[in-house]
Amino acid sequence: MEYGVRRQFNVDWLKNYNWLRYSVSEDSVYCAPCFLFGSRNVDAREKTLVSTAVTKWSNLGKYIKRHIISKCHDGACNSADQFMRIHNGKEPSVLSQLDSGHAALVKRNRHSLQAIIEVIMLCGRQNISLRSHDDENSNFMVLLKDRAVRDPILKAHLESISSPKYTSPAIQNEIIGLCEQAIREHIVEKCNNAVCYSFLADEATDASTMEQIAMVVRFYSESDKMVREDFIGFVTAESTTGEALATKFIDGQRNAGLNIHKMRGQGYDGASNMSGRHRGVQARIKEVVPEAIYIHCKAHSLNLAIVHACREVLVRNMFDTVQQIGFSFNYSAKRLLAFQETLQNDAVAKEEMAKRTKLQNLCETRWASRADALYTFKSAFSTIVDSLEVLEHEGDSKARSYRCSILKFDFIISLVAVEFVIQSILPLNKLLQGKECDLVEASKEASVLIAQLRAERMDDDVWDALYQKAIDLASPHDVRPSRPRIGGRQEHRPNQPAETVSEYWKRALYIPFMDHLTMELQDRLLSANYRFLAQYLIPSLLGQLTAGHVDEIYEGYKTDLSGDRELFRREISRWRTKWSVADDPKPVDLLTTILATNRELYPDIFTCLVILLTMPVSTASAERSFSVMRRVKTYLRSTMSTTRLSGLAMLHSYRHMQLDIEDILDKFAGKKGRTMDFF
Repeated sequence: MEYGVRRQFNVDWLKNYNWLRYSVSEDSVYCAPCFLFGSRNVDAREKTLVSTAVTKWSNLGKYIKRHIISKCHDGACNSADQFMRIHNGKEPSVLSQLDSGHAALVKRNRHSLQAIIEVIMLCGRQNISLRSHDDENSNFMVLLKDRAVRDPILKAHLESISSPKYTSPAIQNEIIGLCEQAIREHIVEKCNNAVCYSFLADEATDASTMEQIAMVVRFYSESDKMVREDFIGFVTAESTTGEALATKFIDGQRNAGLNIHKMRGQGYDGASNMSGRHRGVQARIKEVVPEAIYIHCKAHSLNLAIVHACREVLVRNMFDTVQQIGFSFNYSAKRLLAFQETLQNDAVAKEEMAKRTKLQNLCETRWASRADALYTFKSAFSTIVDSLEVLEHEGDSKARSYRCSILKFDFIISLVAVEFVIQSILPLNKLLQGKECDLVEASKEASVLIAQLRAERMDDDVWDALYQKAIDLASPHDVRPSRPRIGGRQEHRPNQPAETVSEYWKRALYIPFMDHLTMELQDRLLSANYRFLAQYLIPSLLGQLTAGHVDEIYEGYKTDLSGDRELFRREISRWRTKWSVADDPKPVDLLTTILATNRELYPDIFTCLVILLTMPVSTASAERSFSVMRRVKTYLRSTMSTTRLSGLAMLHSYRHMQLDIEDILDKFAGKKGRTMDFF
């Protein structure tokens, strides 16, 4: 359209006369109701705006006034209104009014389809496989037929030959997809209403060796007054390069309906394709959303700290021995039976092992969980020794070598010391995996753990107690406290000078392991970025807030703040005054502070606190979704597509969420033309 012509048309005409419609192709206007529902047999003057368009804008006002009082206009408008009421389901259609049986047919069809939807939802929520090699005898059809025994309408529908049954795998996929869409829309609506959100993702291989990406959003919900981490589905990763994954993540968020410009944090593991500064996923997403700060998963960081600390020679050798013996018992029926029979005769070991009846294998990825495996091994130490002795007499060729390897004082002291240290890390490991944990709390508890480990390193009483436990564990088996022979030129094993055996093991094992671990924890868990300064807005920490901190906070959050620097300073000043005169106890964490903050009075402070609370701590929620994936897509269901997997995983994960079945039915019926009538 030419610039001059467009300027002559007044948009207010469309607002004042809602029946008026503009034709872009003809550059003219019509009366929509008269054009669609009006009579064509009218005189020439009344054809204007009906079959004859108006293109002369100077005369449009005159034509409109004349058209309003015409005979056909009111009738056409009434017909249009009635058509829309019927279309929206507010009135029965003419067909329904003329044929009373049609309404009854629609009711029966909807009843049958609702029963089918409910059975599919039941299977999805309870993780019951729908299909089988014989679909007529699948779980889905068996449950549906069982319901039909008590439902004559559904029974007639399933037995009908002339009408479609809507039970095929393709229909199942459509309904599963609509259920997934309803769940995701509920989550996305809350997420888009939040101040901001963080995106979490992780990758894993499913039963068909396909790389699946779990997508999770973390946000603060004002309606729920809590931090939420919600799983929003799986997508397949055809490539694991930084560029391909970044495209997948962005497209996945946009397809879900998320406002990607509200993303303020990214949480992934530390793999180079994810964390790379130039070509990693986090760098490429920051090109699209510069405010989306990357946080390396703190649970992974803690795990890596333990991994690196356990590279100490004595610790590494002890873990290897525990792993080999654990495998030898757990993967041999004969050895496991010997262990269980010996355990039944050892009341002390049986009590310490609680209800465990076998050794735990060392997890290759979650090193903090190795504390339980070490505790089990230590509790059952006497049982293991006796079992290996029995197996040795029965001709087991490896039993003697295993028994000799654990009846050494270097193994026993390593087992006791390392189990004690890693047990103290477990509470922090569990905290970091919680949805409600935030960066401030994670950093605070990490600092507490490091301080505790350093204090225990310097406390001679702690080491003396550990050394005595090792002696108590070794003495029933005639293992005497000893140290290796000292050589003047030894280089490849601990060779520390010491006057006593206890002092030697403290210097060779305990102190190096503790120093290595605390250094790793310090480097990996206590690193912070500029957004972390917003913690000083917590009332209990306001005394540490300086003018320099205020300026740095403003610079870090200014893209999300409503005012300039001076207004932000004045808001901070009012915030200080509020808590200086308040009689109530001062909040000590982010969530409590947010709940005590009036968003209308302190908008910028509220925004800063919510953004910091929303920053990801770990990707544990994404990893938990892989547990769902492995329950849903098993070896026997390995041909399942990613679309179906994602839908069933959403139904199973949010099985307690109430869904509007009528809405799902309407969407299914309106998605495309159906053979049966549902409206």
